[in-house]
Amino acid sequence: ADIIANLLPMATAAHWSGGIYSPLLAVFVLKIGNYGLIYSVQVGVWSLIVTAILAAGLGVWGGSGSIVELPEVVRQQLTLAFGALLFIVGCIGALRFFRELGDRESRLAGALREQERLYQQSLRDQQHLRQLSKRMVQISESTMQRVSHELHDDLGQALTAVKMDLGRFDRDLPADSPLHGQIQETREQIAQVLQSVRTLSQLLRPAVLDDLGLIPAIRSYCSRFGERTSIPINLSLPPAETRLPQPIEVAVYRVLQESLTNVARHAAARRVDIQLTVDVSNARLTVEDDGCGFDTGQQLDAALENHGMGLLGMRERAEVYGGRLSIESQPRRGTRVTLSVPLAGAELVEESHVENQRVAS
Repeated sequence: ADIIANLLPMATAAHWSGGIYSPLLAVFVLKIGNYGLIYSVQVGVWSLIVTAILAAGLGVWGGSGSIVELPEVVRQQLTLAFGALLFIVGCIGALRFFRELGDRESRLAGALREQERLYQQSLRDQQHLRQLSKRMVQISESTMQRVSHELHDDLGQALTAVKMDLGRFDRDLPADSPLHGQIQETREQIAQVLQSVRTLSQLLRPAVLDDLGLIPAIRSYCSRFGERTSIPINLSLPPAETRLPQPIEVAVYRVLQESLTNVARHAAARRVDIQLTVDVSNARLTVEDDGCGFDTGQQLDAALENHGMGLLGMRERAEVYGGRLSIESQPRRGTRVTLSVPLAGAELVEESHVENQRVAS
């Protein structure tokens, strides 16, 4: 109805003032375009359809002679009147158009503000997640350190005392007592349990890592790993006295530990090369094997099905200290795990030390 009410007088005015030669035809076309801009393309198409129908109707009406021939002065006056009407309608359409543009700009500005708010919120959430990850790593390491010490000190000492008591009982028994064999068998079982406890304590948190540092801890772990798996390991390490901030040493040791665990479980490797380089600002660990490898093109999530959560844990541990973990692998071409950690990422040294004291107390 709005389209017909606006286009009918315009079409009549254009028809009376010359048809396709009318000077009002350009304004008429602009008005049709306004409908498409203000409302939608569909409304503009309907405007064209209505225009065609009106033009055809006026052409038939005017061609049949049913329109009374008006004097030229009257037609000029009508043309001016319709021209004024077109001007008014055009102004109203322009106001509608600019008002719609203003509304769209307001909605766009509101959407941009909301996007910025959500972006800032996501940054805060990421910061909270990083802080939570750091806290979880600290608590995890503190817990493993405490459990390792309790296993080594309390349970280890208790088992050692039981073994010594059994030895004393064995010596006090008569030489022909049948209990000698049972006591000896029991002592051997206790010795095996004691060795298992010591091994578990070393896996949780090796004392050499806290006492002597990262380099001796790596040599000790690789030696035990080679004995268990019969896989030769080629080490390239800095001097033994090289020390890093404690959190960085723990992070590098855990990545090495998890990498070698994956080698033993999945790689079927015949050789492993380990290289650690330390400069003024960074520590870089590379663990490379010649095993079966896997397809990294399937992304880490697919690799987790074969390699467990260890890969994700290594990456998370690297990101906690601002480092970067890369995993390069191809089927039947081995795997290379590279960890690069900035030494400046150890800002949690003091906090970790305080946390360790709190948990231990």
